[in-house]
Amino acid sequence: MSLTQALLIFLFASICGIGSASEEFQTHRPLVTATLIGIALGDIKTGVIIGAQVELIALGWMTIGVATPPDSTLSSIVAVILCVLGKQSIGVAIGIAIPLAVVGQMLFILQKGTIDVGIMHWAEKGVDKGELWKVTAAHFITAIPSALRMAIPAMLVALFADANILNSILNYVPEAITKGLQVSSGFLVVVGYAMILRILNVKEMIAFFLMGFLVMTFSQMTLVGLTFMGISLALIYLQISNMLEKASNKTRTKREHFIENEENIIKVKVTKKDLMRVFWRSQFYQISWNYERLQNLCYCYCMMPILKKLYRSKEELQKAVKVHLEYFNCQPFISNVILGANIAVEESMQEKVDQSGIVQIKIALAGPLAGIGDPIIWGIIRPVIAAVCAGISLSGNVAGPILFFVMINIVRLIIRYNGLMIAYREGTSIINKLKGAVPKYRSALVVLTYTVIGGLVAKWTIIKVPFVLYTLTQGSSLTSYTVQEQLDNIMPNILPLMLTFLIYWLLQKKVSPLICMVGLMIFGVIGYSIGILGI
Repeated sequence: MSLTQALLIFLFASICGIGSASEEFQTHRPLVTATLIGIALGDIKTGVIIGAQVELIALGWMTIGVATPPDSTLSSIVAVILCVLGKQSIGVAIGIAIPLAVVGQMLFILQKGTIDVGIMHWAEKGVDKGELWKVTAAHFITAIPSALRMAIPAMLVALFADANILNSILNYVPEAITKGLQVSSGFLVVVGYAMILRILNVKEMIAFFLMGFLVMTFSQMTLVGLTFMGISLALIYLQISNMLEKASNKTRTKREHFIENEENIIKVKVTKKDLMRVFWRSQFYQISWNYERLQNLCYCYCMMPILKKLYRSKEELQKAVKVHLEYFNCQPFISNVILGANIAVEESMQEKVDQSGIVQIKIALAGPLAGIGDPIIWGIIRPVIAAVCAGISLSGNVAGPILFFVMINIVRLIIRYNGLMIAYREGTSIINKLKGAVPKYRSALVVLTYTVIGGLVAKWTIIKVPFVLYTLTQGSSLTSYTVQEQLDNIMPNILPLMLTFLIYWLLQKKVSPLICMVGLMIFGVIGYSIGILGI
């Protein structure tokens, strides 16, 4: 490993570490992370392929509330390093790297539960003393441990990933284990698919999942083509829903305002420029997330320009800032909706900080909006974009990670910008409008997601059963019939389908996804050892 490679690994791993804390630009997703490490090591194709495979495995790994998933970012970095510097096959590298996701998870919990909590309290004490600058400083200081949390392990692995050392170690490992890990890498992806199915859990739409599966099994359609088919089905579903809604002649609930104070005279007006300052700050929203009060410092950092403009008195400003250092949490992109509504309310309360009123507004909006944002953004939009782009990338096509990065950030910016501006204009009544519109569009997106996931099960899940079931003598030749051939005669890809439903059932029974993955690895090793499974 050259000095340039070491510096690039440190730089890219740091960027991805900050990305895993903020979940903003999605640089922490395997598709982007592995590609960056591939660039650092001069083997971008290997990085793209590994990123695609790990992305499919981690498709359903997402942070919701305080539930922290295994760290796919660290796994992606380690897999590329083992493959490029350690000269291991992609299957073996991924098989070794995936369990290390738990190490990354533990490091994340350690950082966010201790270091970042301490930094947050430092900012809070500063606010008590009138040192409001510490809010911004603390918010960005937390990026340092986030960067080091990923960069240090990456450098350690790269330092000891010498091919000769690894080969000498692996020589002591039975071939059945290394080959078995390669075998299991072909069907570990079903855990990601099953996690998406469990998160959405709309059983009445399973027909769309089966439709995607059957189309990909019995046709030559590409994943991009299947995605357009899914979009068409979603639009049809939405159109039918609108027709049924009109036919039902349901009465509409009149818009209600959470806070009405027509007597309030707005002394200082929030301008578009002020809102844009909040918008740009929200691009670094979740960097300072911590286990004690979650997004409190993030939210306060975004509100600072507005608070400084609305509250001219030092005492009132200090009091207003402290209000926003209380506990808060919501889906990161959707949080701009709450910011917009909050700004509208505070604008009407100028110089009169109603602490309980502001807290009530944030709590009232955060719960419903998190319930909307988490399943739609983390459970539908990101997995669909990631799945399609991973499919493009499995052959080493660099267009996949580029397309993923561009598309997910376009979606992110649209949600953040419009969420902030519309919510500011509508105030707290925005929640009533969302309650009416979101369920229909969510159902349409579920149609698209189920269709794509069904196609992925058929297209990218590899289970080979070369075990000879029986042999027949035909003339002078001996013909062997394998289990795989018999299953294909019944229906191609039946094993991937059955395995996906099995993992889905286990997840429904509260079995950890990590346990499912370890179980599949063991199954791969044992299956290869006794000759049932093949590469």
